[in-house]
Amino acid sequence: MRAWSSAVVLVSIAAWLFAADALAAPPRPQDAPLVTDPRADVPARPTGYLELQEAGLTFAYHPSAHERVRAAIPAVLRARKTMSELLGREVLAAVEIRVAAVPEEVRSLGPMEDVPGYAPALAFSKQRLVVTSLGSHRSLEPTDLGVALPHALAHVALDEALDHKPAPLWLHEGFAAHVAGEASAIRAQSLLLATLQRRLHGIAALEGGLPADAPETSLAYAQAADLSRFLTDKPRRAAFVGALDRARTGEAFEQALAAAHEAPLAQIELAWREDLARRYGFLPVFLAGIGVWALSVLVLFVRRVFERRRAAATPAPRKETRSLAIEPSPLSPPRPRPRPAPLIIERIDDVDAEREREDIGKTFPPEAEVPKVEHDGDWHTLH
Repeated sequence: MRAWSSAVVLVSIAAWLFAADALAAPPRPQDAPLVTDPRADVPARPTGYLELQEAGLTFAYHPSAHERVRAAIPAVLRARKTMSELLGREVLAAVEIRVAAVPEEVRSLGPMEDVPGYAPALAFSKQRLVVTSLGSHRSLEPTDLGVALPHALAHVALDEALDHKPAPLWLHEGFAAHVAGEASAIRAQSLLLATLQRRLHGIAALEGGLPADAPETSLAYAQAADLSRFLTDKPRRAAFVGALDRARTGEAFEQALAAAHEAPLAQIELAWREDLARRYGFLPVFLAGIGVWALSVLVLFVRRVFERRRAAATPAPRKETRSLAIEPSPLSPPRPRPRPAPLIIERIDDVDAEREREDIGKTFPPEAEVPKVEHDGDWHTLH
């Protein structure tokens, strides 16, 4: 009886310690549940699923997903390489990725029956399994496997780098969003407005700012992604990897981060805010300059179009023959025009008659004059 009582006490203490650890541990992402129940085995693949092996990754999918799976493989491999560089170690050497035809089939592919409706893909780190579907519960658009799979795989990779030790929720979601590059335009817009309005969350407040349902639409999600970008940039990547190494030993990640940077968390946050101001503070000025340039080009274009239309509507002037004479310059004094020579016109007949008279005069002597007298108003020749 005492043995039985002792066993009950030990079980109770173990349960209490487990519950205390669960309460102390940061919350997990909704799309990356930590399944530790040994009874939750990975179900067998549905009959008729195809299989494709690619660089250690196993893709098991519905036949209708064949083309989309093959199209997403390059993006998945690039994301895995990026994760290994950012985390400072090789990750995702062997992971199985299952792709269902419709969202309702996702429940039958993983070890979890309660599937969040918003998540386009689910990550099971302990089981090294990622599950997704071609469709989505929350959108009529098909699932972008080139984004959804890297996001889910980033949760698995971070758990591998931490040896499944706890990590802040903002780190999980921010690292996954940064690696996958999802909703980058929406995140940039949120960060721009928050920077201009000076309403950014602090690192301590990021945890509570991430909603359980569709967190990628929140400002805290955008900040978490940018903070992950800031921490994993090359100038600070060695400190980030050092923080992961310290967190693997059981140290809280935020404490490990401060120790790796040799600076308090508040100073790290201040450096991140200054980086945010540099990246997004100049953006309005840059966009304004682009806007002025675009407006000038538009005005010039409209003006040319208007001139062309006006020229096309105006009738063409008549063609006039122009004189080949060189017009005098308006600055030089006018030159006097020479008067035309008098035009002498001689009749050919008169010239010939005159020449004949001359010739006759030379040949025949002139007639002698005959004397004449006047009588009663008449003239009479004398014989």
